[in-house]
Amino acid sequence: MRNSTRPDVSWILDDLVSVPHGRNAVLLSADGLQVAASAGVDRDLADQVAALASGMQALSRNGAGFVGDEQTPWQLTMVHYKNGFLFVIAAGAGSFLVTSAGRDVDVEGFSHRMTKAVDRLGEQLAVAPRQPAEPA
Repeated sequence: MRNSTRPDVSWILDDLVSVPHGRNAVLLSADGLQVAASAGVDRDLADQVAALASGMQALSRNGAGFVGDEQTPWQLTMVHYKNGFLFVIAAGAGSFLVTSAGRDVDVEGFSHRMTKAVDRLGEQLAVAPRQPAEPA
């Protein structure tokens, strides 16, 4: 679901995952709705990723106390699977970016690339929570 008042950033997500072993990227609003996706990510996959990533980032946020400071903001969650990685990264006010990569990806380089994409896009990635529809 794309917001017509926001620029289409799917090309930036395509660029992000164009590195060797990069796979997919989805930009989600704070309430877990797809805003943009890289090529090859259909609506069903984006919805599955949205549900998964929303739970992951919520759990990760609640782990701040274990790090030693409950007030520290969450920034990145990474899950390592046998055949690859899943990353969830804060991407501006009210949004987060979910990416996947194969097991041979340069994790440090890919993480840096995600951070640079978020920095480069700035407020374009800030997605306001959806508003309830006005009754007709």
